[in-house]
Amino acid sequence: MLKNRGRSNVAEGKQRGLAPRGITPADDAFHGSKRHIAAEWWYFDAVFDNGYSTHVGVKTFSRRKLGLVSPMIEVYREGHLEVKSSSFYPFSRFKTSREKPFVMLNDKPFIVFDEEIFKNKREWVYKVFMEVGECMVDLNFSSLSQGWKIETDEESWTVPLPKSSVEGVIGFNGKKLEVKGVGYHDHNWNYTLLTVMNYGRGWYWGRVNGRRFTIVWANILRKNRVWEPLAVVNMEGNGFISINPKCISFETNGFVYNHGRKTPAHFRLKIDDDTGEIPVDADIMMDAQTVHYDSVAVLLPYFRYHVKIRGFISVGSEKENLNGMQIMESLSFG
Repeated sequence: MLKNRGRSNVAEGKQRGLAPRGITPADDAFHGSKRHIAAEWWYFDAVFDNGYSTHVGVKTFSRRKLGLVSPMIEVYREGHLEVKSSSFYPFSRFKTSREKPFVMLNDKPFIVFDEEIFKNKREWVYKVFMEVGECMVDLNFSSLSQGWKIETDEESWTVPLPKSSVEGVIGFNGKKLEVKGVGYHDHNWNYTLLTVMNYGRGWYWGRVNGRRFTIVWANILRKNRVWEPLAVVNMEGNGFISINPKCISFETNGFVYNHGRKTPAHFRLKIDDDTGEIPVDADIMMDAQTVHYDSVAVLLPYFRYHVKIRGFISVGSEKENLNGMQIMESLSFG
């Protein structure tokens, strides 16, 4: 079980289970590792109004001042991968900050946090400009909900943008498209081989966006082969609620074979939590429309799903029906 390292500073609702806490820009800065070689990554994705979607990320593998940096851009059309570009650079070409979100490679800014907007409006706005191979993105991510983090001795995870508006330009295959849609951003650090050996063997992860409510959820496979669910509900512009894990059900079915692995194609997330001040109820079906197979560290199977969602979420007395296309993923360490 994740060890809770403190109470949330959010006033809306009693924090339960794997309680998230509020964040500062330093939580989305570079953390690094002094003791072990660790993976750390910034992840952005967006689903656009024109049928395209994208994943943009930067991964580091480092200890102290030695390591590698890998930027990546993936562009999808109707959930099907159109193009993928990635590269590796020595750590000497990587510049960052420990006080704020900032990534620079080869003296070019890749991720820049707008400090002025944050100072004046307390809003989280990112400029993500990246060119990798034949792909480029020039996107602005602007927060629509409050960010949070969960820190443990084994790994740490912050979600600065559970839901954001996104607009800008993507370029690939010799063309450029103006895009607009809804995005997400998170950041993981302190992920080492010891994390895999002693803590977690894989996960399903995703989020569901409604007009006002967003659920970021995960189902984590622990080393004892027990699944541990997690869910955080954001109310647009009005805080977040941590869901009691005993009140979460996550089901997989409709299995098919993909790259020699038995892989689910239908998922169901259910929440029935009245243990806090604000009751939360949800029943959400997620049906895979496309599945993109990839691998992490060559051997570890990774699947990115574009799923059609349907269902509802109720927070207190307010109920919202859900539908649309979302992104989710699964990763297995065997």
